[in-house]
Amino acid sequence: MLDVDEIPERPNVKTFDSFLSGLVGGLAGLAVGHPFVKVRLQSRELASRYKGTWNCFITTIKQEKFIGLYKGMVAVAGVNALVFGSYTWLINFQENYNSTINEKKENNITSLKHVFIAGMGAGVITSLITCPMELVKVQLQNQTKVMTIKGPIDCLKKLYGTGGISYCFKGMIPTMLRELSFGPYFLTYEFICRALTPASELKNGHVDHELTGPKIILAGGSAGIIAWCSTYFADVVKTRVQTEPERYKGFMDCIIRSYRTEGWRIFFRGLTPTILRAFPSNAATFFAYTWTMKFYQTNQLTTLKKQDEAIIL
Repeated sequence: MLDVDEIPERPNVKTFDSFLSGLVGGLAGLAVGHPFVKVRLQSRELASRYKGTWNCFITTIKQEKFIGLYKGMVAVAGVNALVFGSYTWLINFQENYNSTINEKKENNITSLKHVFIAGMGAGVITSLITCPMELVKVQLQNQTKVMTIKGPIDCLKKLYGTGGISYCFKGMIPTMLRELSFGPYFLTYEFICRALTPASELKNGHVDHELTGPKIILAGGSAGIIAWCSTYFADVVKTRVQTEPERYKGFMDCIIRSYRTEGWRIFFRGLTPTILRAFPSNAATFFAYTWTMKFYQTNQLTTLKKQDEAIIL
């Protein structure tokens, strides 16, 4: 039995709660900052049709209506849930492992090293899902006039019919490299949160639990920018390989041929709209994620107190 004053101020973060909170965060991020034109600006075939970010945005709306900006984006929120769920699972796994070897956490806070490792690990796990999903998204967004693909399922069927299951994972290496950005992503967020958290709260293991909305927005938005800048080149290569699967032999072939024909700047094409959306999108993601996690944790605390009070009575 726990005495009332022994009930933890903040319950342990559960993987399933983090998964659901990540789903809410993903929906919020998608609503605020959908990456509407990045793929088209990165594509070798499509980029020449547009004069810049704004021209691409306006042209897409004129030709395909507003819905054209959201082609292939149905599963983005689900992927975000997988990222946060995997990240939390890996954090808990590392902490459980450290407890077995009697390694203590400083101030009851997860080390930034473990945050970084968990973030990269979550990226690797997620890439197994995001690779075929991104391939479908790129193929759908690559259609501007003649609509030969009816939707995501039809796209997967055609990809599978072309080259089997392996063909559905075209661009796996650059996808995995890009998803490693979740290491810097969570590291940046945690670092800023801890820098903004009063020392008295840090001693109790509180990081983002008591932060106000503006501080979470700052940490989340900054994390998004750092993450994209850290592996953006891999995202460009991924898009090119997945846009024209038959043109390139693989990751390195795409890099070499792109550099020879278009120079080093090609690996930063589309960075402007990505940065423009990175801050608001990820700020919304972390704000919604944190709010939802607080809701779950408050319910857990209420349940613990009720159980303890019932036992005392």
